[in-house]
Amino acid sequence: MIQTLWQRLFAPKTGGCCACLPDRRAGEKTLNDVGTGQSVRIECLRGEEGVCRRLRELGFCESAVIEKVADSGGLICRVCDARIAISKGLAGNIIVKDLCSRPEVEHAGKP
Repeated sequence: MIQTLWQRLFAPKTGGCCACLPDRRAGEKTLNDVGTGQSVRIECLRGEEGVCRRLRELGFCESAVIEKVADSGGLICRVCDARIAISKGLAGNIIVKDLCSRPEVEHAGKP
């Protein structure tokens, strides 16, 4: 009883993605699919809970904006003004979506 209460109160939240997305879905874009120099937003993480937790600890959290800086043997990404290198295997667990560019919002109220 006490352990269950402790887990509900203090256990790290996974956001549900680790359990919901064990396999790649059609049309899904991972960090491996992003071009060098492109910025994207993380939609969710996929994989085992420990892998998702470690990615979050590195700054690869849901809704974070990241930039893919280099893509050679591994990937180098700019996350929270830091460059972090991860393997292509880990990058395959990061589901991303393109940033929304809405010029009509930027120019709203301007002639």
